[in-house]
Amino acid sequence: MLTKTTLYSLALVASSAPVALAHWTYSRLIVNNEVVGEPWQYVRHHNNSNAPLTDVNSTDFRCNVDAQPSETYAVHAGDELGFGIDEHFGHPGIQQVYISKAPGAAADYDGSGGWARIYSLTTSAANSTGPELSGRGGSTDAEEEVLAWATNNIQSFRFRLPASTPAGEYLLRAEGLALHAAHKWACAQFYVSCAQVKVVAGNETRDGATGVRTDQGIGPLTKVPGVYRGNEPGVLIPVFWSYLTNYTAPGPPLWPEGTQEQHVAEQL
Repeated sequence: MLTKTTLYSLALVASSAPVALAHWTYSRLIVNNEVVGEPWQYVRHHNNSNAPLTDVNSTDFRCNVDAQPSETYAVHAGDELGFGIDEHFGHPGIQQVYISKAPGAAADYDGSGGWARIYSLTTSAANSTGPELSGRGGSTDAEEEVLAWATNNIQSFRFRLPASTPAGEYLLRAEGLALHAAHKWACAQFYVSCAQVKVVAGNETRDGATGVRTDQGIGPLTKVPGVYRGNEPGVLIPVFWSYLTNYTAPGPPLWPEGTQEQHVAEQL
């Protein structure tokens, strides 16, 4: 079993290696269990390589630095979507996805509208515990669980586009949050890319009074930047990451209502 002391020692050793080796970006869109197109064909290409973002108040926080419009891929509400990760999720942390409806074409949209959080992959159910839980006795600290992360070394992740997503064009924003330095102010590392998708068959319901078809909206909505302040739990953590015993993901409530946080990554 891994203890907190062991994890802390490993983290110190890892910190002496070139940190870029643990960085990543998202360049590939996944639809219904298949990678579609070429890298950056349906994901906005940015000029930040695999470097992290740390300023949550910058407009670069939307889709990364100098992100350029991509092609837009047609999907259906309820499809399984996802992102390929270059090279892999290299730090302890979480993966989230936000979606924002463009007023027209996604290629012309700057992401200044509202964003809904539709996916959150956080801790793993397979947390490690101190050896004292095996009956050898010892300190209370060693008996506490060491959080494991469902994102550990993943190279892709998949999630369901809500079946109630209205028809239209959207930015689909992958947001990885690395926590290895997040016990210090403004040192949480964010890895961000935006895909462009067109929902060609959004969920529609008939109004009981008029019989007219009406699209259901998405929300609650937030702004990016504006979704985080930088000091909320989940972005600024109280202790070094290997000493965390619980974790709360940042962001507005997941949409649709009743969507659950995930603890197992669905990969290709």
